[in-house]
Amino acid sequence: MKKSMALLLVSIVGTILMGFSGCTKTVTQPVYYPPVTQTVTHTPTKTPTYVPQSSNLVNGTVTANAGSYYYQAFTVDTSYMTNPTVVGSFTASGGSGNDVIALILDAMSFTNWVNGHQVNTYYNSGQVTVANINAPISTSGTYYLVFSNTFSIISTKHVAATVNLTWSQLEYQ
Repeated sequence: MKKSMALLLVSIVGTILMGFSGCTKTVTQPVYYPPVTQTVTHTPTKTPTYVPQSSNLVNGTVTANAGSYYYQAFTVDTSYMTNPTVVGSFTASGGSGNDVIALILDAMSFTNWVNGHQVNTYYNSGQVTVANINAPISTSGTYYLVFSNTFSIISTKHVAATVNLTWSQLEYQ
């Protein structure tokens, strides 16, 4: 019996050992991920710069018949125009006085002026032969450059003029 007991014990221990030998422990190794290389492109900061702009309104000779006027409409948009200004000069000829009246009017004032009413002007040269124009415009809208000869009932006037709408425009360079 001692022998069978010993045999049984050896058998049990062997079975246990065989069971353990069949067990494997899985050890996970850390996974290696190569470092992410990131390309960083540096975009230089663009510098805001005010760039002068100009639009020609009149360049040459225009005619204002007796009792009439010549006009040129133009638009100002202050959403992108900084310091819009009408600049230039003119010389009138014809008739006994070689004179004309230059005006800059907004749309409402132009309509009222055409209908003979008093108006506020952005520029009014008065009745002159020669003058310079320098009229800042502060609001967006439609405007009119007018050379008026409405005061003359006989003589046609010729006006040699160079007049521009100038402004600065913000650009990024």
